[in-house]
Amino acid sequence: MLIAGLGLLEVVLLVGPAFAVGVRRRRRDLALVAVAGGDSAQLRRVVLADGVVLGVLGAVVGLLLGVAAAFAGRPLMEQYVFNARFGGYRCWPAALLVLAGVAVLAGVLAALAPAWTAARQDVAAGLAGRRTPPTSRTRWLALGVVLTCGGATLAAYGAAQTSAAVILTGLILGELGLVCCTPTLIGVLARLGRVLPLAPRIALRDASRNRAAAAPAICAVMAAVASSVALGGYLASDRVRQADTYQPILPTGHLLVNPEHSTRRPTLAQVTAAAQEKLGTDAVAPVQTVACAEAGSGYCDVTPQLPPTQVCPWQPGDVLSASQRRQARADPRCQVSETTRFVPWVQSWVDDGTALPLLTGADPAATATAAGVLRAGGVVVTDPRYVHDGRVTVRMTPSDGGTPITADFPGYALPAFVGESRLLLSEPSARSLGLRVSSAGWVVGTATPPDRQQQERFTAVLRPFGPISLSVESGAAPTDISPVLLLLAAAAGLITVGAAGIATALAAAEGRAELSTLAAVGAAPAVRRMLAICQAGVIAGLGSVLGIVAGLGTAAIVLFSVNRQYAAAWPAPAPYPYVVPWPVLGVLVLVPLVAMLGAGLFTRARLPIERRLD
Repeated sequence: MLIAGLGLLEVVLLVGPAFAVGVRRRRRDLALVAVAGGDSAQLRRVVLADGVVLGVLGAVVGLLLGVAAAFAGRPLMEQYVFNARFGGYRCWPAALLVLAGVAVLAGVLAALAPAWTAARQDVAAGLAGRRTPPTSRTRWLALGVVLTCGGATLAAYGAAQTSAAVILTGLILGELGLVCCTPTLIGVLARLGRVLPLAPRIALRDASRNRAAAAPAICAVMAAVASSVALGGYLASDRVRQADTYQPILPTGHLLVNPEHSTRRPTLAQVTAAAQEKLGTDAVAPVQTVACAEAGSGYCDVTPQLPPTQVCPWQPGDVLSASQRRQARADPRCQVSETTRFVPWVQSWVDDGTALPLLTGADPAATATAAGVLRAGGVVVTDPRYVHDGRVTVRMTPSDGGTPITADFPGYALPAFVGESRLLLSEPSARSLGLRVSSAGWVVGTATPPDRQQQERFTAVLRPFGPISLSVESGAAPTDISPVLLLLAAAAGLITVGAAGIATALAAAEGRAELSTLAAVGAAPAVRRMLAICQAGVIAGLGSVLGIVAGLGTAAIVLFSVNRQYAAAWPAPAPYPYVVPWPVLGVLVLVPLVAMLGAGLFTRARLPIERRLD
C-alpha cells in the first residue's frame, strides 16, 4: 500500500505540469467561456473533464499494454522466476477495473490544481493573451512549512508503530507541504539568477513564470529521490546493525566437522591428514558432547546455575509492564543482550583443554589456566556470572521427568572468548552428573575461511566414511544490499530524467514565441540547446538536491524514532546506526547531468522563425 500510494503521488506530480501548461495555452478560450456567462464552477468542470477524458484514455491504453506485456512475458517468468508452468491465460476483471479507476483518479487529481487556477484567472488578461505575474503568497509558504513538519512527525510516529497507513499519510502530507513551499523557492532562485549568464537566467525566469508547471515536476523528482534515499539509508543502517550484532559460533575460519554416520567414523589422524592436504592446516581437535547415561532415554539438559544474587527477577520471554522494563534495564543482573533473548541456553561440551583454543579463540595464558582446571576435574564457563567463590554449580535435568542432579565443581571463567556462551565439562564432572561422553566430531582451525572448492575437496576425502556435514565460521556476512540500492537509485533516476524531459518539453512549447524573438534579434542556434540544458538542470538538479536533503532527513527521523521505541524495550535491542547510502547518492548526483545531456542531445539547435500576428 505504501508503494502504491507513493506511485500514485508520483503520477499526479508528473502529469500535473502538462495540465498546467495546457490550461495556460487555452487561457483565451477559458476567458471566452467566462465572458459568455460561465462561472467558476463551470471553468473548473471544463478542466476536470480533460483529466477524466485523458485518464480514461490512459487507462485503456495502459490496460491493453499491460495485459499484452503480461502474456508476452509469461514464458520468461515461468522459466527464470517461478521455475514452473502456469495454468491457462486468465485476467482478473476486478483488478483491471480498480487499476482503471486509479488511472482516472490520477488524471482528475492532476487536473485539480490547474482547474482551480483556471477558475481564478483574470479574464481581461486572458482575452489579451497577457501573462499574469506569478504570486507566491506567504500563507502558502506557511501552510507548506506546517504540512512538511506535521507530515515528518506523523511519518516518524507511523514508523515507530510500524503502520504503513500512518507512514503513507505522513509522507503524502510532507510531499504536499514541499509542493506548497517549492514555488517560493523557485521565485527566490529566479531573483538570484540575475547574475547568471543568459541561458540559465532565462531558464530560472521561465521556471518562476511557470511555477504551476515547474513546481510539480520538481516535487516529483524530489519525491522519487527522497523515497530512494530514505529507503536506502534504512537498508544500509540495517546492514551495519546486522554486522554489529552478529554472534559467531566459532573463531573466524574455523570449521566443525560432524559425521552423520553413527558407526563408521574417520579417526583423528585421518581427519588431520585430510585437513593438512586440502585445507593447509593441522590444527584439528576432537569435540565431545554429553548425553544421558542410558541411550534412548531422552535428552538431558546440562546448564550452569547462576548464584541467587545474580538471578534476574524476569526472564527474556516474560511480558513486562513499562515500569518493569525500566527496572530491568536499570538492574545490573538483567543486562541481557538481544541475542540472548533468542539463544538463552548455554552450549555444553566435554574437553580436557585440547579443543578449548579452537572452540573459543582464547589467549594462550587463559587457555593454559582453563586446561589445568579441566584436567583437575573442574569446569570452564565463558560467562563470569556463573562463578561464585571459585566454583560453578551445574544442573542436569532429564527430559523424561527423572530426578535432576545438581553439583558444584571448581570453575574458571575465560576472560575473553569468541563464540556462543559455553560450558566445558571435564570427563569426571560429566560422569558425576550421571552423563556419558560421546564424540560429536572435530574442530578444524584455519587462518582464513576456506572457499567452496576447498570445502568440497575436504569432504570428498572423508566421504568414504559416510556423509559429512561442515559448519564454517566465515564471520559477519550480512545480505548484500548493493543491487537493491542501485535499483532504487535507477528507479529514482528514471523518474528524474522523465520529469526533466516532460518539464523541458512543456517549457519549450510554452516559450516558442520567445525563442522566435531570440532568433530575430540574432541569437546563435546553440542558445536554444543551452537553454534546454539549463531548463533540465533546473528541474532535475533542484529536485535531486531537495530530494537528497529530504531523504536523509526522513531516514534520520525514522531511525531515531525506531531507536526511541527500542530504548524502552527489554532485552535491549541494538540501535540502528545512521548510515549514509553512498551508492544511492553517487548515482543520484549523476542523474541531473544525464538529464541535461539528454536535453542537449534531443533538442534542435536551430531556433524557430515564426510569423507573429500579435
